[in-house]
Amino acid sequence: MIIACPDCAAVQSLPAQPRSGHLDCWQCGGVLEHRTGRSVDAALACAIATMLLMLPANLMPLVMVRPLSGISVSTYLGSGCALIWEQGWPLIAIVLGLQALLLPFFRFGLLIAALTAIRLHKRPHWVGRAFRYAEMLDLWAMPDVLLAGGILGYGRVAVVMPARIQPGGWCLIAAALLSMLTRATLDRRAVWQRIGAPTSFVSKKMRACMACDLVLPDTHRSCPRCGAWLHRRKPFALMRTNALLLTALVLLPVANYFPASSLWEAGVAYPHTVFGNVLSLFREGYAPVAMLLFLTSVAIPIFKIGGIAWLSLSVMWGSGRALRFKSRLYRNLEAIGRWSNLDPFSVMIFAPMLQFGPLARITLGGGGSAFVAVIVLSTIAARTFDPRLMWDAARPAEPASGRP
Repeated sequence: MIIACPDCAAVQSLPAQPRSGHLDCWQCGGVLEHRTGRSVDAALACAIATMLLMLPANLMPLVMVRPLSGISVSTYLGSGCALIWEQGWPLIAIVLGLQALLLPFFRFGLLIAALTAIRLHKRPHWVGRAFRYAEMLDLWAMPDVLLAGGILGYGRVAVVMPARIQPGGWCLIAAALLSMLTRATLDRRAVWQRIGAPTSFVSKKMRACMACDLVLPDTHRSCPRCGAWLHRRKPFALMRTNALLLTALVLLPVANYFPASSLWEAGVAYPHTVFGNVLSLFREGYAPVAMLLFLTSVAIPIFKIGGIAWLSLSVMWGSGRALRFKSRLYRNLEAIGRWSNLDPFSVMIFAPMLQFGPLARITLGGGGSAFVAVIVLSTIAARTFDPRLMWDAARPAEPASGRP
C-alpha cells in the first residue's frame, strides 16, 4: 500500500496486513498508522451513543441554581448563546453555538452514516465525502472542550451559591466522554482502505490527496475516493496563513487589554480581562484552575501564533534546519489550538446562571469577542499552512513532477 505523508510528502509503502502498534513516517516521524485499540465497530458504537446523548444534553436543563431560599433557576445549553446574542454580540453567539451545539450533530451524523455503510460492506458514492467532512469537522465540533469549560463555569458559580447538575448536564458529560472515546477508537486508515483501494504503484508524475493520503496519477484533478480537489501544494498557503496570523496578532492585544466580561453587583461593574480572570483565581486560592486557564487562554494562543509564524518564516527563508522538530511542532500546534475555547465556553455556561436583574448579572465585553476571533483566525491559519513547504524549501531544486 503506497501513501504520501501529509506532513512532508514522503512516499512510502505500508504493510497491507493490520498490525498492532503504530507506523511512523521515515522522514518526519509523523504517525501514519495507529492500530492499537482501534476498531471501526467500536468507533461506530461510540458515535451512535454520543449522538443519542447530545439530544437530551441540548433539550433538557443543564444546571439548576438556588440564589435564594425557595427560588431556583434552571439553565440550558443554548442559554449562553441566546444571552450573548441579546447583549449585542451575534457573531460570537453564532461561533460558540456552532462549535458547541450544531457542528457536533453534523460531525457525528456524517461519521455514523459513513461507518454504517462500511459496516454493511457497501460503498455508495457519497461515503468518501461524508467521512472526509466528518474528519474536517472534528477540529470544530468540541463537546470535549465544552465539557471542560462547563466544569470550569460550574465551579465559578458553585462557590457562591448552591448549584446542582440536572439531567442535561449528565448527558453532556457522558456525550463528551464518548466523543473522546470515538476519536481514540477510530481507525482512519482502515476506514479509507475500506472506502477505496489504496495505491499499489508509484511513478514520477503523481499527486497525493491531503484528505485521505491516496497517491494518484498527475492527470487526476479530484480524488476518486474522498472527492477532495487535488493540488500539489495548498494554493496560496503562505499568503493566506500570513494574512490570518497578522490579523490575529493585531487582535491579540485587544483581547487581553479590554474586559472579556463584567460582573455587575448592585449597579456597580467589576470588569475582568482574560488575564485578570487568571489572577483573580490565583488570589482566591484556585491555583490549579488558574494555571489551566492561563495555559489555554494566554499561553496557547501566543504560542500558536508565534509557532506558526516561525514555520512560515522558515519556508520564506528557505531554512532546512530542524525539519523533524518543525513537523512535530506543527502537529502539536494544530492539535492543541482548539483548547483555547475553554474560557469562552466557561463564560457561555456560567453567565446565564448569574442573571438576576439589578442585583447581579454578567455581560460580555469587547475583549471576549476579540479573543474568540483570535482563536478562530489562528485555527484557520494552522489549517491553511502547508507543512510540506518546509521540506520543499530545504530540498535542492528539482522538477515539480518529482514530488507528490
